[in-house]
Amino acid sequence: MNKIVDFRLCTLSDRDLIDKVDQQLDKMYETGKIPTRHIPAEPDNDFDLLVGELLVRFCEYVKKEET
Repeated sequence: MNKIVDFRLCTLSDRDLIDKVDQQLDKMYETGKIPTRHIPAEPDNDFDLLVGELLVRFCEYVKKEET
């Protein structure tokens, strides 16, 4: 699942991750601008990595609930 975050370096709590993705989505909608990606990558700030981490965590949660 989601190869972009295989390294799992995001250190945000689940709540902080959800809030940050929510804030960045709102900002993207309001400004029409795609968030900047950093080099080197910033797993706690880059929008694509945050969304990827959110998806991975959600899939882990769903898998736990199914068992």
